[in-house]
Amino acid sequence: MASQALPPANLPETAAMHDRQDLCLQLLQNINASHILEILPSKIHDNGSGLFAKDAIPEGSEIFRSTPLVTCVADGRQAITCDYCFASMAPNFNGIDSMKPTFDVIAIPEITMCIVCGNCFTKSFEEYHKFECDALAQFPTTGFLTRMLYRMLAIHKQGAISDHEADALRHLWGHRGQNPYGVSSDIIVTTVTNVETLIQSGLGDEKIQDLYCKPPGEESYGGMLDFVGSMINHSCDPNTVMVFECGQLRLRSLKPIRAGDEITQTYTDLKAGVLVRRQELSIRASFTCSCIRCEVEHMIISALTTNEGFSLNDFADTEMKLINLGNQVFTYTAEQLEAALDAHTRAIFTTRPWPDTLKPIGTIRFCLARLSNNYLQAAMHALKGCLSTTNRSGPEWVDSLHISVFLHWALERTADAGEQGVRHRHEVHQRHSGVVFQCDKYYGPAAAWGARVCANIFVVAGARADVGGDRERYGCYTYDCKGRSRSGVTDWDGADERRMIWGAVFGS
Repeated sequence: MASQALPPANLPETAAMHDRQDLCLQLLQNINASHILEILPSKIHDNGSGLFAKDAIPEGSEIFRSTPLVTCVADGRQAITCDYCFASMAPNFNGIDSMKPTFDVIAIPEITMCIVCGNCFTKSFEEYHKFECDALAQFPTTGFLTRMLYRMLAIHKQGAISDHEADALRHLWGHRGQNPYGVSSDIIVTTVTNVETLIQSGLGDEKIQDLYCKPPGEESYGGMLDFVGSMINHSCDPNTVMVFECGQLRLRSLKPIRAGDEITQTYTDLKAGVLVRRQELSIRASFTCSCIRCEVEHMIISALTTNEGFSLNDFADTEMKLINLGNQVFTYTAEQLEAALDAHTRAIFTTRPWPDTLKPIGTIRFCLARLSNNYLQAAMHALKGCLSTTNRSGPEWVDSLHISVFLHWALERTADAGEQGVRHRHEVHQRHSGVVFQCDKYYGPAAAWGARVCANIFVVAGARADVGGDRERYGCYTYDCKGRSRSGVTDWDGADERRMIWGAVFGS
């Protein structure tokens, strides 16, 4: 059994991880890395640490795999997700439903045999669950952050934290003055006292309060604490994406990464605009993102405020109204949603529609596609949603393409498709293969979620092909924006060929 040693007491609270290169090397040796990585002073955050690439990393490559110290299923997903291996019992999506649904908090069900691996209960009970079981039974609707804290303390009590991991925790512990979730101090103190009474880990209230104020994993993947993953700083134009697969964190590159570049991920929803993203990051993580994407978006909006005569606050308020509109989409008909969109838009853009490339118009277009009872209108809304996307990489881009291609396939099946200028079935199959190629690039050829997307694509397309992610097959299509796709899609949509997506879909 590993030692229960705590971090050294004489380590300054302001010390950064990169100041302890011996510790950094130990942490990096514990991951399965495909490329040489370093933990160095961050170029993004002053006095902070960051993860850097020591050699060049191609786009669509796996960077490393690791097993997190602790994982915890998010609120409301406990009934459909194994709390040990994260295997999901959710039904397959149909290409239109959200791939990241929001669930309400529910009572935590009893941990049972996992339908995937069969022995998750035994593993979880031996590793930590026997220490947290009574606490969860007394408070079955406990929220995610508190459950995460239960598990951290249970693992510590089990003695499953090594000396260097305990040392590294010191660098991740927050300060009690930080409270990114706006939880009152009385609630924090009460929660900490209750948790230690239930778990009896021996850490002490102050150290537990540190963990509660700055929950482990907030900087990485939300539901996990991974030491190397926690070194990856935020950018709204990230060069990597994290995938959690079979109990492992997998980090993959979204774009080519040069030797010496800092590796970044996103902490926020990239479907929101810069003003909303910055507000959320300020509240939750106490910093303002100044990446190139944020600076460019802010410059565009600032120019619009001058030309159109509204303020930044006016724009931010209207954007939030549109986001709330999208969150309540299924309480509207398509006609009602379009009317509400028009009313909100005219509040600041009195003589023109909401600009196509400004958030969150793309999300609203996909909402209209979901609500439409007409395949042609749905396909047009989905295509416009894709064309409005300026950041064309990562899972969000795959989701958008998936929905758009699904709706174009449905339109192709209708009797009047030929009259509307929709191309032949083999071209639809080419688009399907393009989505599969993009999915393989960002999720990885062995990822279960990517396989679900691929399987769905081939089911709806009627194609007879494996879904293993054959790059040679899926990467061979090159689509000329001035050729067939121009006559097939952009004519009836009125889209600008400079923003045409299919070249990006089928190219390498």
